[in-house]
Amino acid sequence: MIFSIRRRLLFLLLSLICGVWGIVTWCVYIDTQHEVEELFDANLAQNAHILFGLLKHEMDDDDDDEIIELAEDLIKHKYEHKLAFIIRDKKRKILIRSTTAPFFPKPRKKFHSYRNYQINGHLWRVFTLKYDHFYVQTGERHDIRDELISEIIFSTLSILLMALPLLALFIWISVGHSFKSLQKIATDIAGRTPEQLKPLDKHKIPLEIKELVNAINNLFIQLEQAFENERRFTADAAHELRTPLAGIKIQAQVAQRAINPQQALQQILIGVDRATHLVAQLLTLARMDATQEMHISRIDMHELISHLIIDLTEQALEKKIDLGLETTAISYVIQGNQDALYLMLRNLLDNAIRYTPENGQVTVSLENHPSSQLTLSIIDTGPGIPLSLRKQIFKRFYRGDNQNIQGSGLGLSIAQKVAQLHNVKIQLNDGHYASGLCVRMDFI
Repeated sequence: MIFSIRRRLLFLLLSLICGVWGIVTWCVYIDTQHEVEELFDANLAQNAHILFGLLKHEMDDDDDDEIIELAEDLIKHKYEHKLAFIIRDKKRKILIRSTTAPFFPKPRKKFHSYRNYQINGHLWRVFTLKYDHFYVQTGERHDIRDELISEIIFSTLSILLMALPLLALFIWISVGHSFKSLQKIATDIAGRTPEQLKPLDKHKIPLEIKELVNAINNLFIQLEQAFENERRFTADAAHELRTPLAGIKIQAQVAQRAINPQQALQQILIGVDRATHLVAQLLTLARMDATQEMHISRIDMHELISHLIIDLTEQALEKKIDLGLETTAISYVIQGNQDALYLMLRNLLDNAIRYTPENGQVTVSLENHPSSQLTLSIIDTGPGIPLSLRKQIFKRFYRGDNQNIQGSGLGLSIAQKVAQLHNVKIQLNDGHYASGLCVRMDFI
């Protein structure tokens, strides 16, 4: 399923912003309601005190007519339409009320109080002020407060809603601009050919795609190495196969002209065997280069070496070589791929038997060391390898000075490849006898 990150970001950001706006609006509504209530309650109290102040100088005269006259003057005040009030005497009898005031319930004996009353289908907020012989009640309808709160909230929401399209446009443009670096990288990759595997330019790339670019660059490096291995393998294989095939052709031509072709045919068989062995080693090496993942299982190395020695016993007996196993290890179990390890050990042991002269000795040793899970050594009494050549000997098709011994020069290369895949440290040391070589493998 294909989706647009740009649209998804726009939807998520706008949803988040609207959600935050909703929470903020609700908080503003609650706060506004509280402040409006306090403001209007204070206004009611202030109006009551103003009315009482205007009447105060008449209180001591106890002249009802003058009080009524003063109240009638108050009704004609220019702010009359904003004020609903009732003035009562000490018996709570109404002396005068504003034309906008309904009949509020009689006040209680408390000095002052706020009350809510449902009158004629409307909710009224009433403040009562008592002083000596008079009660002053000021009130207003609740819907006036609600209208003010609604107006404040509506004004706030209107601004936010008008800003929403502009905000969406700004987010769309900003996200698109931020994706230009990603689009540039995509264009760079799309325009490349299989031969163009140089790393991507990491200059001025966003931090969020840095890991992606690094992963792509690592992939390019691996592909470059794989292509280089393939090119080198093809060139080396063509070069190495040319020699045995040319030899077979020459021997075939000799057999055609020879009166007794038996010797030439024997050489042809040797050449075919050599070419077959070389092709098998090349295919094995190609498989090692092609994969980095193998099936891993628990392997008993003592059992594996025992089977390997049995398989190579006939080859050792042909040269009267003493082939044996010595062990001081307590644990033989490791984790690895059995087929790959068998191939590695067979190549190393085959090399040891091949290069050891007749009546020689080849010993496989298994030990446990503190620095490794298991140490396996193959010790022979052959000519050994000079210290100066031990790094080069792992190169493909390199055979050193022993060109007279049949081989392809790939055994140690295959062994090293398997060792790398298993994180096995392999090293070449001097043999434990007067001559020879010790191939040591530490399974970490």
